[in-house]
Amino acid sequence: MVNLTIDNRQVTAPKTATIYEAAEMNGIKIPILCHDKKLKPFGACRMCLVEVEQMKGRQIPACTTPVTEGMIIHTATPDIIKARKMVLELLLLNHPIDCPVCDKGGDCDLQNLTYDYQVNGNRFTDEKFHHQIDYNNPLIERDMNRCILCGKCARICDEIVSFGALTFIDRGIETKIGCEFDGALNCEFCGSCVSVCPVGSLLARPFKFKARFWSLTKQKTVCGYCGTGCNLTLGVKDNKVLTTIYDQEQGFHKGQLCVRGRFGYQFINSEKRLTKPMLRKNGTLVAVGWDEALDFVVGKLKGGNVAALSTARLTNEEFVLFKKVMELSGSKDFDHSAGYAHSALTEGFARSFGTTASPATIPDIQKSNFLLVIKSDAYETHPVAGFEINMAVKNKGVVLNILSDKHGKLGKLPGAKTLLHVPGSEIALVNALSKVILDGKKAAGIASSVVGYSQLEQSLSDCSVEAVAATCGVSVNDIIELANDYSAAEKALIVFPVGLAYPGHNAELASAIANLAILAGKIGSEGSGVLCMSEKNNSQGAVDMGFYPSQDGKNAQQILDGCASGTVKTLFIAGENPVVSYPDRTKTAAALDKVDCLIVSELFLSETAAMADVVLPACSFAEKEGTFTAADRRVQHIKPAIRKIGLSRSDFEIFGVLISRLGGEVPVSSATVFSEIASNTSGYAGMSYAALGESGAFAPVDIKPAFVDVKAPGQTRQAGKLALLTGSSLYHCGTMSQYGEGPMHVCPEGYLEISRKDAANNKISENDLLTVTSASGSVQLKARITPRMSEGVVFTPYHFSSASVNQAWNGTEVTWVTLNK
Repeated sequence: MVNLTIDNRQVTAPKTATIYEAAEMNGIKIPILCHDKKLKPFGACRMCLVEVEQMKGRQIPACTTPVTEGMIIHTATPDIIKARKMVLELLLLNHPIDCPVCDKGGDCDLQNLTYDYQVNGNRFTDEKFHHQIDYNNPLIERDMNRCILCGKCARICDEIVSFGALTFIDRGIETKIGCEFDGALNCEFCGSCVSVCPVGSLLARPFKFKARFWSLTKQKTVCGYCGTGCNLTLGVKDNKVLTTIYDQEQGFHKGQLCVRGRFGYQFINSEKRLTKPMLRKNGTLVAVGWDEALDFVVGKLKGGNVAALSTARLTNEEFVLFKKVMELSGSKDFDHSAGYAHSALTEGFARSFGTTASPATIPDIQKSNFLLVIKSDAYETHPVAGFEINMAVKNKGVVLNILSDKHGKLGKLPGAKTLLHVPGSEIALVNALSKVILDGKKAAGIASSVVGYSQLEQSLSDCSVEAVAATCGVSVNDIIELANDYSAAEKALIVFPVGLAYPGHNAELASAIANLAILAGKIGSEGSGVLCMSEKNNSQGAVDMGFYPSQDGKNAQQILDGCASGTVKTLFIAGENPVVSYPDRTKTAAALDKVDCLIVSELFLSETAAMADVVLPACSFAEKEGTFTAADRRVQHIKPAIRKIGLSRSDFEIFGVLISRLGGEVPVSSATVFSEIASNTSGYAGMSYAALGESGAFAPVDIKPAFVDVKAPGQTRQAGKLALLTGSSLYHCGTMSQYGEGPMHVCPEGYLEISRKDAANNKISENDLLTVTSASGSVQLKARITPRMSEGVVFTPYHFSSASVNQAWNGTEVTWVTLNK
């Protein structure tokens, strides 16, 4: 720490701080337009000029000048005030004064500073800019006439998003922010540029002319999409969520969001939302009252032979109540996410770490020295965690290696190395890495004392690195180099995604990865470990609450088999859409069609809800209270941002009424249930809504490492066929994002990514309609020719109801298909 004086106040600050940061942390405000906490100092706007006595009173930018011991700083002398006023006059010289029709009015830094410094005239005159306004993008409007050249949009796109869509173009008075060759904006549409723009140069089009900033109610919550657990501020007016509001102080990610979090909120107030209960009468779903619908449900639950499937988007408290509903119905048959999307935690980590949670956190990404990412889709599944990887590599020099069956954006980062392997060979590759460490006597000293060490040695004795290399398509040298670099790193972290579209990322892969981490001693310290990126916003919570089958309960696939055979009479589905998201659509739909009674609680009349005997309108995350647990076990409290839509009810309320009518004890409130969770759930002890506050708290993970014998499955290539991979699109999460206008503007339908060589061999052109056929069925998808794919490998996201990929995808990690035009 250094001692310095700011405006006659004795203060301290870290040696690495700038004058601006030192002032801010001591409650002294210095105006600025070009600075954001997440970005590197830039010094473009000159609004933060201050005087330093040791520099003979020179005016210097506070945001780029580091503090030194004994520094004496003045931030508001008459000369400084005069200089700032001149800066504002110069900025306003070419800036249009169109505040009454600018959506940024009331939230514009330039407008606010002009008011603060009483700049009510201009000594300078010049012609205003006449740049053409870009209205073509469905999400982001660009008006360079309002731009003040702070560079924040270009910098955040480069430094954090690592896309580089925006940059400074032209020179002198003609300088402006633009795209490559001054073309249209074509990027990831995360909206990061919009969030940091201090004026109205970049605007969110979905919010344009919806409301003035000061008329909005700001409600802090947690994003309802993926498992990253990003904090979110919703802008609400007239009981409608109209926008998301940037707050650079919010969350570990400092307000940074992806396209789903920034622009995917429209599903909350969608006109397609269910607003009344519906009961099937004479073959048709008709609107009924809640009492009639619940009486019907209770009657079926009392009839026995009940099972349940759930989305991983319920709150922790709702999972607890859903389990109680099943217990009162006499059933132990309940599951979520198709049964396999959580097995990496519930089976793999359970036996390898003695816990069903990751022994690492998302903040560990930037604290590591070495990142090993399994599957390039880790960026697509959890984009904000991907931003953390971008910053770790670009700003902190973290070494990045990727094991993947296709290329991805992470592989473009500086120094990143992608080992491209044959689809489905991840386990064999990870085992080979462990084998290299064992053979090279580079295992951590504690490894030999871990349970199962001798068995692992025996198991891997038959593993030939040369044979694995030949099978996986990765060179022996690359395998050896990666293993040695990983074991030699001071701090190393392995990251891999799991979800409905990644059946190969299951218990076996999780245990193989755990073996590698334990063997190299990369467990139990900051910046090291294994991070399993669960798919949905409360996937980890579903596991922590135990909403998956015990040893004597049926898993999701067994439940569907029971529906088809008649052993399951009543199936209660909460928020899940198995017809679209589960593998093998024909089998899944047939099972749901055969069950005697199908009960669905949902936000929308999905394909699954349309088959139901009774449909209960549920609430979105923005209408209820409870807790979510992120992929790294960060527990966060959410509160209602709006009143319930129509006659919809939260699943908490629905389950509570069912518990009462089934003879159980009704919980007083969600806070009461969370107290029960804190008493009964490992790691949650001492937690309460009050204690969680706005930032939440990590549920600690108690690791009991053990080695597990994991055999790599054999892969047999089918002659004349291509390997179909499924996964996530950057713009979507599950099937719910289909109801968000933002994601659908950018990515409205499914597609099939195919390599240039396969496209040429099969005479396929961009956007050709292809019939993709497997042993279980076929689906038609438009071709997208891309350098990401290797020859013989194709990829499609699974999110879309129309032309759903599960018509051809059967749930195996690699589905072999043929293509026809």
